[in-house]
Amino acid sequence: MASPYRLPAFAMLGFFGVAMAAGMSGRAPAPSATSAAPALLPTLQAKPLDNSVTATLKPGESLSELLRRANLDAADAQALIEQLRAHQDPRSLRPGAVVAYRKQAATGVVDDVEMRLDADHTFRMRRADGTWTGRVAEVAVRKDTAVLAGEVKYSLYQALLSGEGDLPKNERERIADVLAEKIFAWQVDFSRDLRAGDRFRVLYERDVRPDGSARAGKILAVQFEVGGEDKEAYLYRHADGSEDYYGPDGSSLKRAFLRTPVEFRRISSVFSSGRYHPILHRIRAHKGIDYAAAPGTPVRAVGDAVVARAGWSGGYGNLIELRHGRGYASRYGHLRAFARGVRPGAHVKQGDVIGYVGMTGLATGPHLHYEFHTDGVAVNPFSIKYLTADPLSGAARARFRALVADRVAVLDRRAGAYRLADSSRSAARRTGE
Repeated sequence: MASPYRLPAFAMLGFFGVAMAAGMSGRAPAPSATSAAPALLPTLQAKPLDNSVTATLKPGESLSELLRRANLDAADAQALIEQLRAHQDPRSLRPGAVVAYRKQAATGVVDDVEMRLDADHTFRMRRADGTWTGRVAEVAVRKDTAVLAGEVKYSLYQALLSGEGDLPKNERERIADVLAEKIFAWQVDFSRDLRAGDRFRVLYERDVRPDGSARAGKILAVQFEVGGEDKEAYLYRHADGSEDYYGPDGSSLKRAFLRTPVEFRRISSVFSSGRYHPILHRIRAHKGIDYAAAPGTPVRAVGDAVVARAGWSGGYGNLIELRHGRGYASRYGHLRAFARGVRPGAHVKQGDVIGYVGMTGLATGPHLHYEFHTDGVAVNPFSIKYLTADPLSGAARARFRALVADRVAVLDRRAGAYRLADSSRSAARRTGE
């Protein structure tokens, strides 16, 4: 007789077998006939809140024509031009300037306009309560460092233009100008001293813009083989914030005094122990050099100094006297006016504008009378052209050594090892031995 428990047991086994089969096959049990299929939401197509318009200034095109071409409302276009005129002459915009604005899709109203003036500046104009306001902003940049390296074939410019690195041509030319006219101005004549095969490495700061373009900043270190001789320069920042270039041993690469304090047309009178004075009509010593120049030509301090005197001084007319230290002083006479801030006790740096050419005092025409004094005695200014600025010493020299080591290490990593013309001599100079 069959057991009363067998039938339910077989039924249970059958249920679990179906469930396991469904699980192993990856299929869920079929939904019951009473469950409804889920409803799908219709696809939504959101309308844009505003439309973007961009236009680029074409050669020979005015800003007004560009805005008209971009279909900007005449009143808005006029407001933009007026706002821009407060910061920059719209006629100075160059081809390639970009104007971008956003127009509300529903109303066609423009509330925001941005114009790229040049690589480093943008003009932003916004509407608030029916009134436009604009401002000029600098393009945000990030700083990094880069290396320009190469070998000379013909000239300094050719070498830098063909050297490794991603700088554009105009930035490479600027680096060449800084090397020739500022860093090595007193040590190297790049038009005559370079030889084919001379090599160089330049470490410089770089400002990188959001669009990937770059602008060269300060030159931090230079190693240049010139005519078989090593020329090195490293930028050092002093405690007062000023910066100068020094050789690897801490010696200054800057001349203590400029060749001339003014851009002149001609030398109208030289240093002399006896000269016929055109106004006094007698022979007397001329203790300086007269540089004929147009009225208003800027006059520059020939060296770092403290202003000892700035005022009227008889036949000198408006006179400035600078004290440079180490017993040196310079005088600038017949000035039309003094530069802002030039007064007794003020500090000036080499190259700062201190006054303007005039013809005050005993002068027959516009010129600068320039004198140079050593320990209170007037000397021929041309006799001091080989003096150099003070070298680094003490704690500053120790900091400088560490800085040089760091920058040489960066040059080695970025541009490969660089064998100077005389490696042992250069190593000794770096350590100050």
